[in-house]
Amino acid sequence: MIFLSVLLLLCFNSRFGHGVGLHGFHFHGLEEPQSLDQANTENITEAWIQLPVDHFDPRDNRTWLMRYYENSGFFEEGGPILIMIGGEWEISKGFLQSGLMYGLASAYNATMYYTEHRYYGKSKPTTDISSKNLQYLSVDQALADLAYFIETKKKENGLQNSTVIVFGGSYAGSVATWARLKYPHLIQGALASSAPLQAKADFYEYYEIVAESLRKHSEKCADEVKAAFNTVEELLTEKEGPEKLKEYFNLCDVPNADSPNDVAHLMNLLAEEFAGIVQYNKVENGRTKIAACCENMTAAHLGSPVQRLARLTSGKDKCLKNNYEEFVKLYKNETWEAQPDIMRQWFYQTCTEYGYYQTTNSKKSIFGSLFPLRYFTDICSDFYGDYYNEEFLNNRIKRTNTMYGGLRPDLRNVIFTNGDVDPWHALSILEDLNAFSPAILIKGSSHCRDLYADLATDVHDLTQAREKVRKIIGSWISV
Repeated sequence: MIFLSVLLLLCFNSRFGHGVGLHGFHFHGLEEPQSLDQANTENITEAWIQLPVDHFDPRDNRTWLMRYYENSGFFEEGGPILIMIGGEWEISKGFLQSGLMYGLASAYNATMYYTEHRYYGKSKPTTDISSKNLQYLSVDQALADLAYFIETKKKENGLQNSTVIVFGGSYAGSVATWARLKYPHLIQGALASSAPLQAKADFYEYYEIVAESLRKHSEKCADEVKAAFNTVEELLTEKEGPEKLKEYFNLCDVPNADSPNDVAHLMNLLAEEFAGIVQYNKVENGRTKIAACCENMTAAHLGSPVQRLARLTSGKDKCLKNNYEEFVKLYKNETWEAQPDIMRQWFYQTCTEYGYYQTTNSKKSIFGSLFPLRYFTDICSDFYGDYYNEEFLNNRIKRTNTMYGGLRPDLRNVIFTNGDVDPWHALSILEDLNAFSPAILIKGSSHCRDLYADLATDVHDLTQAREKVRKIIGSWISV
């Protein structure tokens, strides 16, 4: 990412707050840092910049307005430009008032920006999100947006000699890497946090790492999760089993056991609960989210493993929307207004550039075996048309890795940070590319945690990683 994927990064149910992304359907965008100091927000302004809809067709003169936030409260003449790159989410002021980049801006008298990715938030280049208009949603176009933005801001504010450092997490971390690769004359360094740089259709390793992260906490936890999913699969084959599942999990519809996609839809919904817990694992109320999850899944007094699973995942006030056909119907709608979230846009990027599909095609799976790659490629065809099939996806993934280098991009001055708890580290760079592009694997840390300010609850490796990042970026700025 997100990509970052999810990569550009929701559960297929009524709780759309879980989000979507890079990163699976549960990704909800980066959590914005909160500042307790009101003065930190006074210098932040919202603004817009006019950009081409299509940077690569000289006959197309259409333009659109991209949103961004700016904070020049620390800036002094000669100071650097620090840019947080938005991914598949709506930006807000958070990273301009707290976090790692904010601390660097304070230390080095920088001006800060937070740019919104085309087709997300309020940055809408086209009148609708039909398949025809989504052709302008690509990382190629997004990188050109960023290049135009930097050139324009430098010219407007007399910052031609300012060093530019970009920051990104998840899919936006991949964008930060590729921005440095494609526009090195405009960008002098990048921090790529939890960035999935290798495009891959069948990302079965994702759930392997989810299982491994649960198992590191408790062998029993992983075993009970596996037992629960085995029971769900067994019930799907029994005569009254689907009706029992509807009751257990408060589903809106009885699962159609004769429909592979309806079954896959349900199983993916249940597994995503664990994906979100592991991917965004952090300390809340004195314990990690993984610890809280495993406490539920190993509590025998709460019933059988499948009953514990139901307690964790079932709808409370509303039923869980588990019907595949209704899901497709919702996201086939091509109007901005009809979409409840960014699912249609982000899934288009996965269908045309990245894949990142988190399947159960692994012998190590503890989440059953019923959401294979075919389920995800069927979503591509059902959302956007028959043209978007598996062959098309494989060709586009090959293009992405050829254009941007996969796990071996030829570049300098990029820092790759990853947490070993985060499932996305499997598609990122885990060893130094060269002396100028180090990789930092953070033990005990999850998705993009290094982008935030230090907390008392942070693991030691995370605090040390941030300090190393500050030192390296400081050396880039001071050159």
